[in-house]
Amino acid sequence: MMTNSERLLSAFSEKIFYKELVYSNLKFTPPGKTEVELADLIINLEDIVIIVQLKERNESDRTESIRTEERWLHTNRKNAKKQIAETIKYIREGTTTFVNSRGMKMGIRQDARIVPLVVFDNKSIEDYKHLLSYQIEADEEYVNCISLPDFQIMCKRLVSPMEIIQYIEWRERFYKENGEVNYLITDTKNGFFISKPRNNEALVTQYLYESYGEEKLSDVGDDVVLFNQYLYVLHEHTDFSSEENSSYPIVVFLAHLRLEEIRCFVERVRKGLETSKNKDFSLVGTMRNTIRNYCIVFTATEQGEMIPFEKLIETIYETQSVTELLQVATSWVNSTEYRIDFMYWSKMNIN
Repeated sequence: MMTNSERLLSAFSEKIFYKELVYSNLKFTPPGKTEVELADLIINLEDIVIIVQLKERNESDRTESIRTEERWLHTNRKNAKKQIAETIKYIREGTTTFVNSRGMKMGIRQDARIVPLVVFDNKSIEDYKHLLSYQIEADEEYVNCISLPDFQIMCKRLVSPMEIIQYIEWRERFYKENGEVNYLITDTKNGFFISKPRNNEALVTQYLYESYGEEKLSDVGDDVVLFNQYLYVLHEHTDFSSEENSSYPIVVFLAHLRLEEIRCFVERVRKGLETSKNKDFSLVGTMRNTIRNYCIVFTATEQGEMIPFEKLIETIYETQSVTELLQVATSWVNSTEYRIDFMYWSKMNIN
């Protein structure tokens, strides 16, 4: 049975990472062995996997002794690191298959990049190590440690699954290089700002500044909220050669977008809605990433209509330069209700 914190963590993660990506029932039976329970949560983006291990201090067990609570943290850190290492081992062996929160049975790639995270829930602990070392066979590895409230702050500030992954990796490098920093002074064009990195996960601000500059120090705003709303209902508005679970590859694709890409995505969807409302049915914009070799095409259409992929590829892009193509079609059901349809093509799906 899941604890209250495990349920909270799972529900919270579904809102951030989407049900297709979330695995929270991680019990399985290895060949020739009894049932084992791995980490509490896996977020599976296929090429990248986040492993989350949660350690909760029961309310009834908590004491007023800081020393007692610190001993609890020390013991559970050791247990969490062991469970993280065990989970990674089974993933690398290629023996794990789990059901995601959408009810789909999925395997986890052996060669996926793994990003581990330990989350602890103990309201009595304010000071803790933010980076822990652990063993994977003979190699020393590192895992970020974060409190449950700080985990939630991190997710609310960053929102994008890919942005959260890159922050966790950046956070590891920061603590490796700088240790447990109490105060951080950053020189910007508009003067200095001072933060306490270990207080309410304020290090997110430093990450955003280094990644995007001063203009991104504020919260991500309405664009990301809208983007998430599109993805929540995506499985209901998808065309993918009439295949079952057709929304899955699209969710995985969009979960890789970072903040600046999400803003561009929402901006073009808005333009598509404005254009289709004026009965001007046309191609309204594109997004292209030459590193990932993807292209997103935005069209303003009458309800249910899309441009055939063969025509898009033939007339706009050379097939060899695009490995993933997503068409986002905006249309109006009536004067107040709109819909967004998605159609996805991948070069890897061509036999």
